[in-house]
Amino acid sequence: MRIHRLRATAFGPFADSIDLDFEAVGASGLFLIHGPTGSGKTSLLDAICFALYAGVPGERRGPSLRSQHAPIELRTEVELEITVAGRRLRVVRHPAHERPKRRGTGTTTDPAGVRLEELEGTTWRTLSTRIDESAQLLDDLLGMGLEQFRRVVMLPQGDFAAFLRATDEERREVLERLFDISDYAAVEEELVQRRQAGDGVIKAARARLDTHLAHLVDVLSAADADLPEPEMPWSELALESLPTALDAVSAALDERSAEALTRLDAADRAAVSTRDRLDEARHTAALRRRGEAARSQLDGLEAVGDVHDERRVALARARAALAVLPHVEEVARAEVASRTAQEARAAVELSLTDVLAGRDVDAVRAGLVIGTEPLARAGTQVGHLRRVWASGPVLDQRIEAVTARCARAAEAVAAVQQQAESDAAALERIHGARRRSALVEPEIARLDELRRSRQLAGRLEEELRAATDTAQAARERAQDLRGAVQALVAARLDNMAGELAGLLTDGDPCAVCGSCEHPAPASAARVVTPEEIEEAQSLADEAEASHELARGRREQLGSRLDAARTEVVRLATAGDPGVVPHDLDAAAEIRVRDELAAEAAALSTELSAAADVEQRIAQSTEDLATTRQTLVEHESELASLRARRQELVDEIDELLEALASDLREHARVCVCAPDEEAGPLPAEPDLQRSADLGTVSSSISGLVDRVEATQERHRRVEQGVEALAVADRDVARSTQLLEAAGERLADALQEHDVAGADEARASALPTHRLAALAEQVDTHERQLAACRATLDDDEVRGALQTDEVDLAEMEQAARAARVHADETRRRQATSGAVHQQVTRVARLVVDECSVLGPAVDEAALVRRVADLVTGTSSDNDKRMRLSTYVLAARLERIVELANARLTAMADGRYELAHDDSSARGQRRGGLGLLVRDLWTGQDRHPATLSGGESFTTSLALALGLADTIREESGGVELGTLFVDEGFGSLDQDSLEQVLDVLDGLRDGGRCVGVVSHVSEMRSRIPTQVRVDKTQHGSTVGVTGVLGVA
Repeated sequence: MRIHRLRATAFGPFADSIDLDFEAVGASGLFLIHGPTGSGKTSLLDAICFALYAGVPGERRGPSLRSQHAPIELRTEVELEITVAGRRLRVVRHPAHERPKRRGTGTTTDPAGVRLEELEGTTWRTLSTRIDESAQLLDDLLGMGLEQFRRVVMLPQGDFAAFLRATDEERREVLERLFDISDYAAVEEELVQRRQAGDGVIKAARARLDTHLAHLVDVLSAADADLPEPEMPWSELALESLPTALDAVSAALDERSAEALTRLDAADRAAVSTRDRLDEARHTAALRRRGEAARSQLDGLEAVGDVHDERRVALARARAALAVLPHVEEVARAEVASRTAQEARAAVELSLTDVLAGRDVDAVRAGLVIGTEPLARAGTQVGHLRRVWASGPVLDQRIEAVTARCARAAEAVAAVQQQAESDAAALERIHGARRRSALVEPEIARLDELRRSRQLAGRLEEELRAATDTAQAARERAQDLRGAVQALVAARLDNMAGELAGLLTDGDPCAVCGSCEHPAPASAARVVTPEEIEEAQSLADEAEASHELARGRREQLGSRLDAARTEVVRLATAGDPGVVPHDLDAAAEIRVRDELAAEAAALSTELSAAADVEQRIAQSTEDLATTRQTLVEHESELASLRARRQELVDEIDELLEALASDLREHARVCVCAPDEEAGPLPAEPDLQRSADLGTVSSSISGLVDRVEATQERHRRVEQGVEALAVADRDVARSTQLLEAAGERLADALQEHDVAGADEARASALPTHRLAALAEQVDTHERQLAACRATLDDDEVRGALQTDEVDLAEMEQAARAARVHADETRRRQATSGAVHQQVTRVARLVVDECSVLGPAVDEAALVRRVADLVTGTSSDNDKRMRLSTYVLAARLERIVELANARLTAMADGRYELAHDDSSARGQRRGGLGLLVRDLWTGQDRHPATLSGGESFTTSLALALGLADTIREESGGVELGTLFVDEGFGSLDQDSLEQVLDVLDGLRDGGRCVGVVSHVSEMRSRIPTQVRVDKTQHGSTVGVTGVLGVA
């Protein structure tokens, strides 16, 4: 894997965007990343990790990767170009970011995102924009996780120094994060679980077997037969001996069961034979008792034969009377109906005495028909008269209402005309106010703008004075700091000899004269370091920058003040001098502006009514036309209503005349009219001279009442004539029914041999007495027949002829036989139950033996293997767990690869060695490290190494670990490596040796970046990436690369 380019925006300490071209920086194969502590050197490595893994190493992981110096609208983003497995890829990734909302106020969160691209020719093709999919693609290509990448590519020396001095358990935790031993740990866990499961299976099977054997003992103890006993208790027998012992018990139980079945069969046959003889004797005794009872009952029935004959005769007479009585009652009902019909006809005839007057019914009916026609016409005319008459008062009320509306409409027309004239005068006044307002408003706005310009000019004058003072102070401070830098440089030059003398070492040549002896080295009262000069120069540069900013601020304020003053002059001479004079001072301008504002407010109030006045004028014009049209409509409606009243009066006159004519004709032709009805009719009202139709209602009502009375009398006469005809028909029908009922009664008397109705009534019985009598007769005859049938039965006659037997003795013998059979059956059932239980338990015992034997063998095998991989077996002489053994093998490979470089860096003095002695007595040990001193032949603990020795050894260990991880991940070739910190602890020779090793890492085109703040490294490595920190965020610069500044 090779890194080509890194771009980062608002990431970590970098407030803006940085762009680092690793192709240019790494062209020489070795480059230095340096800068002050906290400037962000390691943040460059974090940006690489974030681009590839969406995270940073654990100890540097914080709540946010975003720069606190960046503006909120700038999104944090990292872009990384790499080549891996021969594919040129570009990863663009950004974390979740809180930004301002595009609409409204507040903020919203943009989710995290990624874009993975591949270069095909000259075009970048997008592979994925999904976070999970991109992570999978990168993991497949890189072959290592974040922690492994950090250890392999970043080489953090501080961590490896701690790894060198760590305990076995701490070293194990680190190795487990770097090497995947989950398969071996899973094997350990699986074997332990299988060992526990096997022990559980055996324990459960043994418990079940013991339960079955205890049940077997209980069952055998309940058996009442002698059975073979095993040599020892059942629970102590070996598994292979149990089936044989169970077979012997089962065979003995089979023999006992066969004998019990033979005894049971004999007992059952004896019990059945005894029972059959008892049943036959009981049947014969029952027949004998039945025959004797029938003979006794027959004698009793024959003794009451006379009473039975009397009951039969009374029953026959009561049943004949029951058939005749309905006809007797029918004749009585017909006689009552005939008398009722004759009485009803006489009453109707009496009510029509005046109408009949010597006429028959048909003549009266014909006269009524003649009088119906004029009376019907009168009824129709009455209905029409009522409808016409009822509309008269309503019509008078409408005429009165319309007349009132005409008067109100005339008044409304006059009022609208007056309002229109008033609104026209108000509109003329509003036009004058609008013209004045057009002159005042612009002047008010000009005076307001003039006042704001005067205020702005005043503020700018104050700010300009303050900025001038600030620029002066900044200039003086910059001059002072430049003088301090010059003083430090001069002091360092003056004390250079003392500084060089401080670097002399006994036996080493002097860098100035070359002598190995130093008899009188120079001394210095105070040594000025390059760092002090650099820091002072940085302060001076910052002060100069502050002076430039202050001077620019002063010039900017001067320009703004000139512009403000020009604007004041322009506004003061603008405007209409007829409204506001041009030669006013500031106070007069304010006073005039207030007066104009008051006048504008008054004009605005007056103008605000303009719309209302114009609307009222338009509304008055519309209302005037509407009221005039309404007046015309009301006058037209009034004329129409008066014409309609005249038509109504004429129609009523015609109806009254026709009604009087019909009444006179009915009185002349109808038989229902009495003589006084032909007299004079009520006088007709004079409608033509009546102003109010309601005043003649009494005259019309009298005439209408006369018509209704005549109609009512005519209907009563018609109903009476019809009722007389109905009564005649009822008399004829009732007479016919009476004659028919008499004939049916005579037939019934003859049929049932009954002398007459009186005899039928005397012989009749109530229903319950008749039913009781019939039941007595039927019961006597049924009992008599049953007794004779019983005595005629052959079995009963035979039983009466046999001798009696002793049933008690036979019953006792049957019970004894049954008890013996039951006891025999109980014994056979007990024996069979015992046999079945023994058979079932024996089967369970055999099944458990077949399971328990293989389970014991398998559990023993699993236990041996589990003890071996967990380090508890005697066969594991190192007492080391399988996972620890695998990690120990990885550690041995790391040591082997580390020693290949440590030999060169340590002048062949030291080499690392894997120490597994700590595995004795602790299964998680065996991961120790020792440093072997080849000069003394002694092994040393890593904690005894000096600072430089520790750094050299940990660097070799880091390189060895990186090579091992690369082998584990499929041999991914690393084109870019970083070595992070730790070089400050090396002397000159050791530093040269380490740099030689790092130079060796460049073989094959590999690029190595060294991260260090040690100043000596800058003179050894010409290609440098400098990270500087400021109060506004860190920046990145490159030196020592052609064409890059």
